[in-house]
Amino acid sequence: WTTPPRVLLVDDDSVYRDVCGRMLVMMKCSVDSAKDGIQALEKLNLNKYDLILMDIMMPNMDGITTTRNIRRFDTMTPIVSMTSNFTQTDIMEYINIG
Repeated sequence: WTTPPRVLLVDDDSVYRDVCGRMLVMMKCSVDSAKDGIQALEKLNLNKYDLILMDIMMPNMDGITTTRNIRRFDTMTPIVSMTSNFTQTDIMEYINIG
């Protein structure tokens, strides 16, 4: 990881991005944020991140589609899904896409 760790926070909820972003900064992380998958992919074309925190339910491009796209060119960066959808089937899908 870089110092400070670079985190990409992807969520369509601006309040959540603000609160979570502030918490990450308090933990000494460098934070970039994106409001949807399209914006996240644009940021990933310009920057390297140590961790991606990814909402699943977003407009324009959801977190599953975004993760699949990321995994085409980056198989190493950890992606943590942040969602209230957590049935066993959902969890297995999230694990399988990386």
